Amino acid sequence: MKIRIKQYQNKLKLKMIEQFFFLKKKNSIRWKNFVDFGHQKFTIMFIPHNEKNIFNFQISKFTIFFFVFLFVGVISISVFANYSNSSTQKEEKTLITSYDKLQQQLIEFEELTEELTDIVDEIKPEIENLYELTAGPDEAEKLWEMFNNQKNSKTLVTKEEIVKLEKVQNDLLSTTKTANSIANFLKIRESITQKTPSIIPNHGHITSLFGWRRSPFGYGRDFHTGIDIAAPSGTVIKATAPGIVESAGLAGGYGKRILIKHEFGYQTIYGHCSKIAVRKGMKIKKGQTIGYVGMTGNSTGNHCHYEIRLGGNPINPYPYMSSAW
Repeated sequence: MKIRIKQYQNKLKLKMIEQFFFLKKKNSIRWKNFVDFGHQKFTIMFIPHNEKNIFNFQISKFTIFFFVFLFVGVISISVFANYSNSSTQKEEKTLITSYDKLQQQLIEFEELTEELTDIVDEIKPEIENLYELTAGPDEAEKLWEMFNNQKNSKTLVTKEEIVKLEKVQNDLLSTTKTANSIANFLKIRESITQKTPSIIPNHGHITSLFGWRRSPFGYGRDFHTGIDIAAPSGTVIKATAPGIVESAGLAGGYGKRILIKHEFGYQTIYGHCSKIAVRKGMKIKKGQTIGYVGMTGNSTGNHCHYEIRLGGNPINPYPYMSSAW
């Protein structure tokens, strides 16, 4: 069995060697035929009309193939270069167009920015006034610091951003009108606040509120028309709003009383004073000292009976006893 396998291997090996040499010889013949074909020469002749001095030369097929290949290569490279040049020119035109558009957008952006800056400059005082009314004058001075500390960064502006800026511009115009209306309202409100009772007449603590109460003199219940603010004798009493003194002196159970007339139909009364510092007809400023706490008239201790009347009718002073509404 092993001998047969060995024999088959030898036969196969010999057959492969024969096939190899056969292919090698066949390829050699083909190469020789190709070389012979390439070395074949053509004779090219140039014959003038007088048939004298005939020029001729020989050229091989290999040389012809070389020049044909070279010619085709040069043509191909030229076509490719021309195509690349056309593409480059198109891209250059596209870039120039994009650059022109970008320049136009930048011009529009600068114009919008200038308009927005003008609008912001116009509404700045109104915003400062609004901020001052809510946060106070000290905080209003710090309002723009955070914006002034920020540095502007230069970035490209897109068409969408310009559209947004136009919308912001319209919103700012509307906001300006709204801010002006609010500012006018707050100014009027502040003016009214300054001209109507809005502060506490004297330091102390409240001992009796406005309304029905048990009588401090032991006679059942009575209606208290003001608020009693207890304090040591001689504590300063201040006017809670600007006005004119209608009366200042003794007034029955009020003891030494001060009656001041204010705008919008308001009147304020300060009773049980130990001393009065104003006289009838005087023009009084808000916060001005007008008297001192005492216990004159019907009183069980040192306090100021503070009363507010609107249209001649007593109203609860408590909502008015703050620095702002």
